[in-house]
Amino acid sequence: MVASLQQNQSFFRDLQRQAVDFDSERLLVEVEAQFESPALVEELHWRLSVLHELAEQRSLQEQFEGLRDRLTGIFAGGGSEQELLDRLRAISAIETRDGRRIDLRHFLVPERRLYSEPEYRAALEKKVANTEAHALTLTAYYPQEESALRHLVKLMQGLAGKVRDPAVRARTLKSIEDNIREMPPFQAYEALKERFLRDWLARFAGITERQLAELGPAEVQRLIVEHQRRQSTQLVQAGVKLLDSDVSEHLGIHDTLEGEFRAEDFWARANVAVKRSFNQWVLRIVQAAGMAEGRRYALFQSLADPESYLLAGLGLPELPLPGDDPIRMVPYLKPFARKAGYLLEVRHRTVGDRETYHEQLRHYALPFVFGFDRVPNLEVPRELRNFFQSSP
Repeated sequence: MVASLQQNQSFFRDLQRQAVDFDSERLLVEVEAQFESPALVEELHWRLSVLHELAEQRSLQEQFEGLRDRLTGIFAGGGSEQELLDRLRAISAIETRDGRRIDLRHFLVPERRLYSEPEYRAALEKKVANTEAHALTLTAYYPQEESALRHLVKLMQGLAGKVRDPAVRARTLKSIEDNIREMPPFQAYEALKERFLRDWLARFAGITERQLAELGPAEVQRLIVEHQRRQSTQLVQAGVKLLDSDVSEHLGIHDTLEGEFRAEDFWARANVAVKRSFNQWVLRIVQAAGMAEGRRYALFQSLADPESYLLAGLGLPELPLPGDDPIRMVPYLKPFARKAGYLLEVRHRTVGDRETYHEQLRHYALPFVFGFDRVPNLEVPRELRNFFQSSP
């Protein structure tokens, strides 16, 4: 079967003439949505990975722009799958200013290097923060493992304090890090991460336990990437785009759309089923789109209204005190509107009266509710959909 880019030719042409910002993930999703050839998607995917590596090196900015323009030009020109595949495969090297040709695959293998002590401290601090955040988030999906995960969080907090202490040398930090890795809480954490990925495949890719048992770690990762890309394609087709943006400054729990339902006036008409559905739905979105990437949130954009965004996340109201207080990860949604280039959260104090605020929350949430409801395994429970659609 011969396929062409008639469905969304304007996107590729706009990309080529820079009428829209270049977005490698959107390009990949559009190509996957409109063509049947896995080879075409794979050939584009690894070249986009090279493009990312080139973008990180200032000395190769000219080569980055050249490769970007060639890739967008291929799809803007249209043609059959085989013609596009042939054009992609012809892009095998880039030229430097002195005329040398460099194989693109060279950039797929990062070079190993030694860290200075400040670089090692910075890298370790980031690693510790990521481990702590991931351990906290796993408690939302595996509450029965909360004790081991809490222990690991405390170990990470202790290590973070030593990383920030200039009197503790790098050699000592490395020894502490290695010791923690050998401890039962860290081993349990590593096993839980592997279990999470396998549970992900079982839930979102329909892979059976017998099939999962035959998969190694590398194959598990490959399948997750493949199915996440398919999921992104389904979301785009449903009018929702998954974004890869740094929204760390916006990760506080929303004041109304949060899973403890403290805003009693907004949730007054919500019964137990609605509340339970809200929490389970947000957990499923984060599991599908964020957790496999090591994040406890996922940010989406409405394609019907590109100024409208929705963040689905898991928030920690407060760190547990010493003792038996459990870790509480609260599911929440957070709608945004882009104004003057900034993401502005839709919050009560910025909108006005209560009725207008509630109406705004539903207005911004509904496009995403309808979009997710069209994607397998991310459907919105009927009682929750009715709640968002109904008027106060």
